[in-house]
Amino acid sequence: MTAQRWWVRLAARWLARVDGVSGMVRLAMLGMTGLSTATITLRQYGHGEYAWPLIGVTLGGTLVFTYFYTEGGVWNQMSRDRQDLSSNFANPSMRMNNELLARAVLAAQEQRELTESERAAIKAELDDAFEEYRDGIELDDDR
Repeated sequence: MTAQRWWVRLAARWLARVDGVSGMVRLAMLGMTGLSTATITLRQYGHGEYAWPLIGVTLGGTLVFTYFYTEGGVWNQMSRDRQDLSSNFANPSMRMNNELLARAVLAAQEQRELTESERAAIKAELDDAFEEYRDGIELDDDR
């Protein structure tokens, strides 16, 4: 049920926004922690003059990574793989809908009622397909 109160809708919208970028925020925080640890370590060992160059190289590397991640196709490939993984699983309602749809299409094409052997053949084909897709399929490496 959709929330009726304005403050619940507002909170849910903002939580969804934060959840949408939480992976990138987590990655940025991890990078900041690593950079902080590295600069403190450099200062502790008497090489504090290398802290700013390290920060500059890290920022430059982040920009290069971001560019190649988005423009190089990694982002798009990741989205395609997520879509493939999310749609490769069959569930019982799909099984029932596919069987009913297959029966209806064949009956409409033949313009008659289906025989028991035709129904059994449709069910056997769909059972095989359901078993194949029930656990998902492996993604090809060349996609």
